[in-house]
Amino acid sequence: MSKDSNIGEVGVESIRIKGKRIGDLPLGQGNEAKVGLKDAIAQERINNIEAINSKYPTLRIDYIDSRVNECKENILRVQGTMNEQATMIAEYKGHINMCQFRDKEIAKLEGKYKLGSITEYTLKFETKALFKRFPPYQILAMEQQIVQCHEAIDRCNNVIKAEHGSIAEFTEAKALCKQRDIELKQYGALAEG
Repeated sequence: MSKDSNIGEVGVESIRIKGKRIGDLPLGQGNEAKVGLKDAIAQERINNIEAINSKYPTLRIDYIDSRVNECKENILRVQGTMNEQATMIAEYKGHINMCQFRDKEIAKLEGKYKLGSITEYTLKFETKALFKRFPPYQILAMEQQIVQCHEAIDRCNNVIKAEHGSIAEFTEAKALCKQRDIELKQYGALAEG
């Protein structure tokens, strides 16, 4: 292949006049050709900018940063909800333990009453005192609430996982947008959008 061949070249660089590159033409012919090439050079610049824009995401970096911040804020909010649910679980378990203790003590009193070692009055009095010390919570309802809290925590974990996935996608897009901006800068252009 000769040095004047344009095989494998594109755009303005591929133009040949009488088999010669523009830069290799005699001074007069070269200047005339360069004047006529202004439109071709301008169009080639536009084509290059469009090619760069078409191969990269169209997002702006500040938009990506704002979305990543939003994801991080969502994660913090959801973690707060998870902490609230964990606190509720601990409280309900504590209440359940107290109620189970109360119920065991009442069963002991009822056993003593059946054996005749305490009177019905004492049984009522002691039972009433136990209910004052340990509020009459519904154990089954609290156990159901604990299950619901665990389900809420699972949903929160799914949301956090999705937000981390979004952050990873946005981080990847940001790297591509930075590369796009570097390539556009050599043509004196800025990203669209």
